[in-house]
Amino acid sequence: MNQQTGIKKRRTGTPAFWSLIAVGAIIFIVVFAILIDSAIYYNKVHSGVSVAGVSLGGQTKTEAMATVQAEVAKAQGSPITLAYGDKTWSLAPAAVGATIDVEGAVKAAMGVTRDGNLFSDIGTRWKLYFTSRDLPLTGTVDSAQLTAYIAGVAKDVDVAPVNAALSIENGKIKVIESVEGKVVDQASLAATLTDLLTALHSTTVQVPVVAKEPDVKAEDNAEAQKQAEIMISGPVTVTHGTDSWTITADQIASYMGFTAKDVNGVSTLVPQMDVTKLEPLLTQITPLVASEPTDASFALDGTTPKVVPGKDGEQLDSAATAQAITEATLKSDGRTVEVVTAKKAPTFTTEAAEAMGIKEQLSTYTTKYNCPTNRQINVRITTGYASNVFLAPGQEYNFDKQIGPRTTERGYKLAPGIVGPNTLDDVLGGGICQVSTTMFNAVIEAGLKVTERHNHSIYISHYPKGRDATVTVGGKNLRFVNDTDKYIWIMGTSTGVVTTISIYGTKDGRVPTITVGSFYGVSSVATVTTQIPTLMSGKTTIIDPGQVGKNLKTTYVVTKNGTVINSQTFISYWPMFPKQIGVGTLTTGTTVPVSTSTSETTTSSSGG
Repeated sequence: MNQQTGIKKRRTGTPAFWSLIAVGAIIFIVVFAILIDSAIYYNKVHSGVSVAGVSLGGQTKTEAMATVQAEVAKAQGSPITLAYGDKTWSLAPAAVGATIDVEGAVKAAMGVTRDGNLFSDIGTRWKLYFTSRDLPLTGTVDSAQLTAYIAGVAKDVDVAPVNAALSIENGKIKVIESVEGKVVDQASLAATLTDLLTALHSTTVQVPVVAKEPDVKAEDNAEAQKQAEIMISGPVTVTHGTDSWTITADQIASYMGFTAKDVNGVSTLVPQMDVTKLEPLLTQITPLVASEPTDASFALDGTTPKVVPGKDGEQLDSAATAQAITEATLKSDGRTVEVVTAKKAPTFTTEAAEAMGIKEQLSTYTTKYNCPTNRQINVRITTGYASNVFLAPGQEYNFDKQIGPRTTERGYKLAPGIVGPNTLDDVLGGGICQVSTTMFNAVIEAGLKVTERHNHSIYISHYPKGRDATVTVGGKNLRFVNDTDKYIWIMGTSTGVVTTISIYGTKDGRVPTITVGSFYGVSSVATVTTQIPTLMSGKTTIIDPGQVGKNLKTTYVVTKNGTVINSQTFISYWPMFPKQIGVGTLTTGTTVPVSTSTSETTTSSSGG
């Protein structure tokens, strides 16, 4: 029994035992420390952690957000200063859309001791008691706004390089040396500013500038100098037929210019004759080589329209002539060059005329009326004004607008025209309705759509029954539409007595049917008497024969492939005018002739 107790005492007093106790104590202390650390920094940023130099240790996420946000607001209120030499620029973060990710920065700070595994997080917590960790802020900058801002700075700083060049002074070639330039290193400056705009402090940034070599140096122009010397070595002769012009060496020097061209990837000067400087010479040459083009037109071969082809004209090709002169000046001998010309196309080409589709006669109509000379003149000139008209598909023809004002300056004469109820009098343009009537009949026989037509107020027997058309200035009119798929050509001829209107285009199978009915609503002529004190008593005279009132319906139907494509009705109305009889009341003295109007006058003279 005593022996066992002695053995137990010896075991508890051994070094191994106390080592075990020590290890356990250490573990207890570490675990206890971890628990204490965890409790202290529960839902808080660990001590030793900062963002952009701002300590956040011991702060909750909300507190850390407020701390960082306050620092960000302060920093964004302090602009960055850019400097170069004695020039400075101020850049506020807001001016380039700079934003800082405060929430992301705080999240990263919270995660320093939480985002790893258990053992690494414990190690990190331990290290933070001895060494701190500073996290950067992250953010964004509007690259377009920053680029624009830097470009503005560069505009104030950049000094462009000067390329080597050649000039001509006093007829001699002079070499202009190149000069190195300096420009802002915009990419480097953008990177620097982007970093600073997401930091929490403002500073002064020196604008980085780099040298910029000229694209062309003196040695690059050696060949151009050699060519220029040849060009001004003697005169050049320019010819065209029997004409010739001499350009002296001094003139060549004054007309010369230099242009930069890419030769095997290298910008190289090339001497050439400047077309603008050559203008004084080219102005002399132009009229001697130019010929005007002839537009295409139409002509009639019997009743068939034919396209008369247009003809190209000729004009000076100034650019090509300048190039040809340049090539001649680069020769040591044989310095003669022919003027270069180019074709000048007509405004209205043959192809355009053929595409209009005017290839056959659609209709023709003729009226004949022997009338006084002045009326013949009016009819003849109106036919000219009204015809030789091309009407595009869908386009409307307006007779009153087409013939224009009836004035003496335009050739019109005084001739009988309808001026009131059953009244004729001399008016400028009297008789033009013969042309509008002829036109109307040609139109309906071509099967075209009529948009306006009116009959004369006085019945005129020599016009086709129910198919007359009157026109007054700014009033009654004749209008129709080209409702075909091709152009139509309206042509007219007139001797003043015989008037013909023909319409040409492309037949599309339309067939017009024109039906003229019988007179209806006929009202007899009433008789009225008027006392005439200058006519002997018992005598009578007809002052106005009057007119029977009546109506007439003309039906106009156009079919195509058996289908009606247009149907119109034209109602003609002639009002009744009473017969006026003059009764004499004079008993003694000399009679005075009375102005009368007869039915013969009414039918032989018309306003149409």
